[in-house]
Amino acid sequence: MNVLARAIGFFSGRSRFWLGVVLLGWIPWLNAGAVPAEPRTALVIGNGAYGDAPLRNPVNDARDMAAKLRELGFQVIERFDANRQTMRQALREFEQQLRQQRGVGLFYYAGHGVQLKGQNYLIPVGVDIRQEFEIPDEGVDADAVLRAMESAGNNLNIVILDACRNNPFARSLGNRGLARMDGPAGTFIAYATAPGAISKDGIGRNSPYTQQLLVAMSIPGLSLEQVFKQVLVGVERETAGGQIPWVASSLRGEFYFLPPTPASAPSPSPTPASTPSPSPSPSPTALPAPIPAGGLPPAASLEPDLVAARDADFSISRREISLEAYRRFAEASGRAAPEPEPGAGPDGPARVTWREAMDYAAWLARQTGQAYRLPTEAEWEYAARAGLGVHDPSGQSREWTCSEYRAEYEGQERRCALRPPEAVAIRGGNWRAGADPLSDDLGFRLTRKP
Repeated sequence: MNVLARAIGFFSGRSRFWLGVVLLGWIPWLNAGAVPAEPRTALVIGNGAYGDAPLRNPVNDARDMAAKLRELGFQVIERFDANRQTMRQALREFEQQLRQQRGVGLFYYAGHGVQLKGQNYLIPVGVDIRQEFEIPDEGVDADAVLRAMESAGNNLNIVILDACRNNPFARSLGNRGLARMDGPAGTFIAYATAPGAISKDGIGRNSPYTQQLLVAMSIPGLSLEQVFKQVLVGVERETAGGQIPWVASSLRGEFYFLPPTPASAPSPSPTPASTPSPSPSPSPTALPAPIPAGGLPPAASLEPDLVAARDADFSISRREISLEAYRRFAEASGRAAPEPEPGAGPDGPARVTWREAMDYAAWLARQTGQAYRLPTEAEWEYAARAGLGVHDPSGQSREWTCSEYRAEYEGQERRCALRPPEAVAIRGGNWRAGADPLSDDLGFRLTRKP
């Protein structure tokens, strides 16, 4: 058994963008009833497929948390069973989005964590740690999350570490559990259990901590502090006092996942929590729960003009999604719409980032019940060769696909990337290229199964 396994045994644990969200006629408020919610961006990581000490629940926890956060208006970056490079790239993407949008940032981690000499390290999947001195090189410094948030300069940051689980490995190496971290002003840090203690992995789909958190986040009118008080009560009850969650806060003002509504009191007392229904795995074409229309036009009027691809199993929009169509989505989801191009009216194409285009497709799928998505590169090329739609023959127009870009076709052109790749395949006229997913000057079409 290597040092990582022994370390995890003792200290293990589970410890862009612009979604504000309009739900059921209310708008979330950052300061209760006074200031509209700012953009919400989250990074969710769940690691469980460890070679030496696998965990059953972290990926379930992370999937369910990502689904809940989307429901609550967050734009979510998610990674499951991530190696060190993947975790670092995700953190970089998270910082970039926060820097651009500011607002509220949230980081959630479920997986193994190690405290070494007062420093916390989140353990990626696939590490090879044989000696204690290797932990800082193989792990991801938890303070890097706080540094990224501070670098982005946003006003409110939430860090949730469902990390510190018990497991059967040896009891040696360092201190118990995770160490307390101190973030910059405006930071709220939540631990699954008190610093230096251990928590439970759970026997159901979720850990006791994440199970209670998913329920409390869904209660309207609870401030951030009240949510975690609710979690404390639920976890303490479920574990018979064996696990006590902990928080460290330097918040200015209040934050609500769900604000008070006319039908709910601002500060409901804690009530027994129930187990949330399992959430389906997120996909590029569907989000976990539909956003109520709330004043939107009928769903049918939101659908683009489609043309069927002969001898193929998809239809594609005749034109790029218009700025006016995208604005409906932006208004419904509380994000900013792009400015029209000089001389272009509302019927001109919406120029957005790859993630925004993917989000629009997912939103439209939720509104209409149809499986909309961006076209793969192969579908885009097929449609262009077949003369479907208005494709710019001069090649000046650039459009997103959902496929990863590689110089050679290796099968990726026929499928959608499940997460932002380093380069996304873009098409225009008779050419192809790769573009940074953060580029915000490209239009897009949608496809749908017949």
